[in-house]
Parts: sequence; structure tokens; C-alpha cells
Amino acid sequence: MNYLDEYKVCKANSEEWARYHAIYRLTNFNEWMSLSFQSDINRYKKVDFCYWVVKGDKRVGGAFIKPNMIKCIFTIPPFHNYQELIAVLTSYVESISDKSNSIVIPDGDMKLIEYYGNAGFNLQRVDKLMVCPTKEFDVTWEERYKIIIPQDEHRDDMAKLYYKTYSKNKFEYLATQTYDFQVSSVNVYFNHISAMKVPNDWSTLIYDNVTDKFVGACAVGLVNELPYILDFVVHPEFQGKGLASKMIERTMNLFFKNYPAIRLSVTVGNDAEVFYDKLGFTSLAEKGYLVK
Repeated sequence: MNYLDEYKVCKANSEEWARYHAIYRLTNFNEWMSLSFQSDINRYKKVDFCYWVVKGDKRVGGAFIKPNMIKCIFTIPPFHNYQELIAVLTSYVESISDKSNSIVIPDGDMKLIEYYGNAGFNLQRVDKLMVCPTKEFDVTWEERYKIIIPQDEHRDDMAKLYYKTYSKNKFEYLATQTYDFQVSSVNVYFNHISAMKVPNDWSTLIYDNVTDKFVGACAVGLVNELPYILDFVVHPEFQGKGLASKMIERTMNLFFKNYPAIRLSVTVGNDAEVFYDKLGFTSLAEKGYLVK
């Protein structure tokens, strides 16, 4: 069935769309543990990729749409037919996408996995958002390590550290990421902190005086009014030495007086999931990464 004969997908006013998204998706999905309803709206009100799905003369749902990507899917009561909504969105995105590349849903609600499958999507992994209250720690570093604040001149060294660390990960999607991908990832971090006016000293680089190399990194941004760990790595040869715990503790200390909590995302089944649990992080939403 060509659902686009019965439904229309049309551009939305971003601020109005954000109100509907906050009410009809975030209240059920517990995605970000927002500080306020208004912060949920502010996160999307200036973006340019918000769409309604309309049946007849009524809005029945919405989504965040780009070529080759769909996310933030929700229905508007009394319409609850996710099967058809996902089919409509898939048909529309196929019509505007590069046919040589896959279509992805990076934040699929796991309760809807059957409907994604019916639309031709395959689940690649499950990512879990986690949150922890900020705390105060007494952190002592060994003399061989030096704490460095990330600056522009560290971009290449950060990318090398990311590439070396992620290439040893048990998940293929991480282990196969190229050096150029990691360069792009580091650039995203610096662009983010510049746009959000995040101080560089929110983040941590660990420099090893013996090997003259960076061996750890905790890159922190600001998402929906709370600190968010964007990347967290320890060089494979330096894992198990307590450096990861010390980086988290330093990060907690930075935010203890000004922010109530810090968040991050981890792939379900990753060894880091157990590490974060031991530090007091608890789960928010689990999101499926799906590909067609």
C-alpha cells in the first residue's frame, strides 16, 4: 500500500512541533530527564527538520526528518497506529534520500521494534542513556600523569587516541571506525562547545609523561541544560589502572555545585555499561539504532 496516497508529510513550525514532541514523546519515553518542560521545547524550536504527518485534515503524528534519517517519532491522540505512521515516514524519507546509502533511525523506541521490522528496518544495536547525580570526590593523580585541558592544537592527538581505543572495541561499528571518522568526531566536539559556549576545562585529557602521549580523554558538552559526556576513552594499554574512575570523579567535581546531574550514552552490552553502573549511573531510555 502506498501510504502517501492517504497521508501527507509536511513541514512544521519548529516551536509548535517541539511542544507536541515534548508532550507526546518525551513524557512517555523518558529520554533526557529534562530540567523543565520549556527546556524540552527549546532544544528543537530553532531546528529546520520538524515535520507533521497529516491524515485528512488532522495531524496524527510527527518526526524529525532528514534525507536518510528519521528520529523523534510520535503519534498524536486519538491516533495510535504506529504501524502506519512508521510506514508513511519510511515511504517519505525514501523519496528524498540518497538511494546509495542506508536510512537510519538512531533513536527507535524498543516497544515499537515490530513495526520498524515490518517497514524493513533491522536493529543494529541498543544504546542506553544514563544519568548520575554529581558528587564531590578527593582525586589524587600519580606523578607520571598530567591533566591537560583540550585546545585546538590537541585535535590530531585526540583523534589518534580515539582511533587506537575504539579499534580495540568488541562492537564492530566502533572497531571499524576510520581515523578520518575520529577526526570528524573531534571536530564535532570542538564545534559543539563553541556553539554552546561550553568551557574547555569541562573536559579532560590525560597526558602520560613516560610515553609522551595522551592516554585518556573525557569530552563533555551541554545537552538540554545538563552536562553530557560526548566521548570517554582510555588507551587500551592504560585500562585497569583507575584512570577512567579518576576522570569521571574530576568531571563530577567540576559540576557538583552548579549542576545536579550528568548524562551519557552507552551501548548495551559494552563493558563500560558495568563501569558506569558501579559509579552510580542509572538508566533512562533505551534506544534502538535501526538501519534499512
